[in-house]
Amino acid sequence: MFSLVGLTLIETRGGAMHSAKATHLGEAVTLALYYIALTGFCRSFLSVNRWRRQLDALTLPVLAALVALTFAEKVGGWRAPGGDAFDELLQAALLVLLVARGIAARQQGFSPSRFYLVAFAFAAAGILINDLNLHGILLPHWNLTRAFDAGIALEALLFALALADRNRALSALISLDGLTGIANRRSFDGALARAWDRSRRSHSAIGVLMIDVDHFKRYNDTHGHQAGDEILRRVAQGVQAAVLRPDDVAARYGGEEFAIVLPLAEGEASRVVGERVRHNVRALAIPYPEAPTGIITVSVGVASTRPAESGVGPAELLASADQALYQAKREGRDKVVLAPLERSTQDAIVR
Repeated sequence: MFSLVGLTLIETRGGAMHSAKATHLGEAVTLALYYIALTGFCRSFLSVNRWRRQLDALTLPVLAALVALTFAEKVGGWRAPGGDAFDELLQAALLVLLVARGIAARQQGFSPSRFYLVAFAFAAAGILINDLNLHGILLPHWNLTRAFDAGIALEALLFALALADRNRALSALISLDGLTGIANRRSFDGALARAWDRSRRSHSAIGVLMIDVDHFKRYNDTHGHQAGDEILRRVAQGVQAAVLRPDDVAARYGGEEFAIVLPLAEGEASRVVGERVRHNVRALAIPYPEAPTGIITVSVGVASTRPAESGVGPAELLASADQALYQAKREGRDKVVLAPLERSTQDAIVR
């Protein structure tokens, strides 16, 4: 866009430079920068896996020829045998190749490419109208040279929307666990911090669940890591299905551990969610012949507090839920244990 602004300024105020050669050089530089920047943007913006090398092999020679022709015409005064037709042919070839890159990205599931393709549709329309008008084919008595500027302006606007959509998609990827598809540890920590501040301000409760897949290490050692990964994916579905409110966040905490943060949840309400997790995982009926139950199960530790009254912090709440989880493990697994956090906290304060 900076190169286009520079090109516009040179074309409209080139006379102030008092040198035709300097004006032509400025036009060549800014126009070449536009072609290079546009191609580089499209190449780095789009996530194209298949056909990437082939598209590069076709695009780079066309780009080089277009830049060379621009300098030859603007600075060297050379004219191609076909006149403007050769220049327009190279522009069209570059445009087609960049559109082909967008189509390839769209076919490979890169959603921001839809804005990219619409942006090029506007740019192509502006260029086409401008060229047809200059050749006297479309409304020859009207001056439609601004159609190019309008098309490029709309293209820039849609590229901005495409970038926003791409950033949103990347943000979503950053917040999700790559294996299970649910929220990751980073998202959980952020959700816990937000819920904690909210509970402290409103003098309300907050609940936390720590969930561990029973006998997972033994299952991994016996059946292999790929089978273990599949277990984690399916358990994550059961954990996620137990979360019913929009503000509740279920996440993979690390390894075979999952966690849930429950804003505005008292201890008993949090325990009910823990039982829902346990029953969801049992309902999956994932075979595990070596386990006493014959299926994959989970143990759940639950803790809840009112931050404004208890005086504990998020770390203590998580530690209490973790202790409850280990108690569930000691009591035979496939259990939900609610930590008596409020009582233990008050005893600690008295001591």
